Amino acid sequence: MIIRRAETSDREAMLGSFRPLFEDWDYLPLVIDDWLIPSSGTLTWLACAGPEHSQLVAMMQAYELAPGDWYLRGLRSNPNSRPDEVGRAILALRRTASRELSQRHVEDVRYGTLDSNEQSLRLARLLGLREHFRLAHAYHPLPPIPAGSELKPDAYSDPDELHGYFTRGFGQSPAREYYFTWWDTRRLLPQSIEAAQRQNLLLEVRTKGRLLGAALFWLVPWQKFMVFSLMEGTDEALSALYRAGVLKAHALNCKAIGLVHPSLDELHRRQTLFGLAPCGCETVQLRICTKSRSG
Repeated sequence: MIIRRAETSDREAMLGSFRPLFEDWDYLPLVIDDWLIPSSGTLTWLACAGPEHSQLVAMMQAYELAPGDWYLRGLRSNPNSRPDEVGRAILALRRTASRELSQRHVEDVRYGTLDSNEQSLRLARLLGLREHFRLAHAYHPLPPIPAGSELKPDAYSDPDELHGYFTRGFGQSPAREYYFTWWDTRRLLPQSIEAAQRQNLLLEVRTKGRLLGAALFWLVPWQKFMVFSLMEGTDEALSALYRAGVLKAHALNCKAIGLVHPSLDELHRRQTLFGLAPCGCETVQLRICTKSRSG
């Protein structure tokens, strides 16, 4: 068993060895060319066995979302490999990732998967990841534009105030430190809010100077998909922000939207408020420390 970096010549073997993620759909063919582009902020490892190490047993990628903020994706095993072989591959990937990320002074790294994906959760736990928090999310085909609201969302101008507003909204939940882009969770920092503001993906609702609600959106261009990553406020403000988000999704030719909240019950309540059918599931966000915080 060896662990090595993936190369562009591995493309077809990776597609043939690690598909499909779901029975009827897989995102790997849509992103693999980007994943294989050499980058200092991306580390893609393959666990190889067999004659001349030609059999791909498992894979994993770590990528840098922002300076010092790393996330794992593409954690997969070959269904034709023996369970003990997969176990050795995951442990070897763990040692390699821990060594290489520690050399980059990365203190912890996260990974997310659906709570129903038992195979992915088993691999993650074998890798040493432990549950950090959960997020509820729901996919909706692009809905019609809702009726107008008396409240008119506008662009926001104070990232520090909005950062505090969002983090207070989730109380003591670890989710307060992050925002969800559907494919990863990113640290919520004033700089994140400034970036969303520059992209015209940040809105707030005020009346007489009082902040009633705010929303941060995330666009996934390759999916033509708009994620309502953070949205907090009164029900009236939430309805106005939802309408503004749907308007943006239509203007950007999106095919669908995604709603997110740490609580599945609250997500369902909001769907009802917006005139959507309650649905959705949970993603498990896991984390592992890659180096001692004292060292």
